Amino acid sequence: MQENEKATAVESILYATEPVAKKYIPEGFSSKEEFLKEIREEYELDLEFDRENREQAIEDKKFTAGEHWDPVVLEQRKGLPCLVINSVPQFVAQVVGDFRENKRSIKVLPTEEGDKEVAEVRADLIRSIETQSRADRVYDSGFESTVQCGDGAWRVAVEYAKQDVFDQDIFVRPIDDALSVVWDRLSVDPTGRDARHVFVDDLIPEKDFKRKWPDSNPDELGATEYKSLQADGWIEKEGVRITEYWRMIDRNRLLCLFEDNSIRFIDDNLDELTAKHGRPIKSRVAPCTYAQMHLVTGFDILSGPYEYRLNRVPIVRVTGRIVNISGKRVRYGIVRFMKDSVRLRNFWRSVAAEQLGYAPKSQWIATESAIEGYEDVFRKAHLTRDPLLKVSDEAVIGQNIQRLDPPKMQTALHQEAEINVQDMKDVTGIQDALLGIKSNETSGRAINARQREGDVASITYYDNANAAVLETGDIINQLIAQIYDGTRIVRIIGEDQKLKFLKINDPNDPNSPDLSVGRYDVALSTGANYTTRRVEAAQAMMDAVQVWPDLLAVAGDLVAKAQDWPGAEKLAE
Repeated sequence: MQENEKATAVESILYATEPVAKKYIPEGFSSKEEFLKEIREEYELDLEFDRENREQAIEDKKFTAGEHWDPVVLEQRKGLPCLVINSVPQFVAQVVGDFRENKRSIKVLPTEEGDKEVAEVRADLIRSIETQSRADRVYDSGFESTVQCGDGAWRVAVEYAKQDVFDQDIFVRPIDDALSVVWDRLSVDPTGRDARHVFVDDLIPEKDFKRKWPDSNPDELGATEYKSLQADGWIEKEGVRITEYWRMIDRNRLLCLFEDNSIRFIDDNLDELTAKHGRPIKSRVAPCTYAQMHLVTGFDILSGPYEYRLNRVPIVRVTGRIVNISGKRVRYGIVRFMKDSVRLRNFWRSVAAEQLGYAPKSQWIATESAIEGYEDVFRKAHLTRDPLLKVSDEAVIGQNIQRLDPPKMQTALHQEAEINVQDMKDVTGIQDALLGIKSNETSGRAINARQREGDVASITYYDNANAAVLETGDIINQLIAQIYDGTRIVRIIGEDQKLKFLKINDPNDPNSPDLSVGRYDVALSTGANYTTRRVEAAQAMMDAVQVWPDLLAVAGDLVAKAQDWPGAEKLAE
């Protein structure tokens, strides 16, 4: 592992001031130019492969924000009502709300070399990392993007714990724009686990770019190269595109089996490992996988490499529904197929508003002699409240003066609008019962059954999001041994949400857990959070006491401890 393996990634990298060495050549390449050429080619191939999905995703997000009318139709209806009745966010919020209600908890499970108590400490540490990162917000934001357009993302980052320390912590950080991530075109896993490379774009003003990286001035490029980069979007009018280029690399390392049956990779620490685990019994050369990141533009390497021993890139993808059509993957959320129904509903309601706007303007047919001198009175009759209209003495209502009442509102317009509303529900699987609207179901069982149907219709989104959260826990679990490898005090949060500080990796303290060794897997549990479960448990205990009063003599301390009122803990003691 390289010396800068724990260097700060993510947002911190974007503001790094230490430039990469001028003679630096990335591993596996003969020159920096060869490396940058491959980056540009891979980026363009990945972008082109997913271009249609990305364009549709942008349209879906705009539609969610209220851009419903086609510009051509707007031009044709210029001067006429063009209503936007945007109920799309309500459908999105229903699915996202269900996701928010069910809390997720990452569990750590020991393998053959792990320890159960250390696994619990790791789980508590992951819970603390999520709390400090406001991970719930990150997961909710990525999931909402997935529901809207079929694609969302977030990242696991390593940053300095504070500005004046050298200790580093792990964080879960958001990626606000999922389309700023360009994924490996060969990746098919919904979480991006199998991606061999990933690009994360950012666009900064050119003057800021020149200030942060004065040695990488795009103005010093040749005219031909500058135009080529500009044509490919690496240099734009708004600024310069900088990209985190993550790639997976494999290195062969010596793997040994020691006398105590532990298995370790050998670097330059054979004597240290022998003293701790006994002499090596078997050895073989085995590949070890790393996630490596360079911060680049289309014409230079700005910083890096930043490297971690991981089995995947620390960028996590959340996808909606995917249809594979002869190798082409079509990705979408719930908005994609709502749009036609919403557009038609807006159109019919706009036409109805148009008719209602003209309805008060009653028309008159009259002979010239009947209204001679009173033409303006009849023309402006719909603008005044005066019930009296003057006519000539020869005028006879119904003969030489006739009133034409406005046509009645066409009920077909409202009927079509209602059909479109039902189409929206049918397309998404979110019916009235799930939206909290009174429907045909009258019994509680029927309402619950319809709500379950809506949940099942959206279960693909929930499953993919849960898989992404599990991948996040797995990345954090892999990083713990690399980031928390020295003696330090960390904050952990138990399953009961109680906070405490723990000294880790202290060789002089037998009670100090060593987080730098052992192998551990992760699992995910979903359901109500701890506070909700505690309230439910307290109520269940009180109900049990009413049925069986002797329970207080057997477990009165547990009943008291479960109550949520001042003094409950003391009473339990």
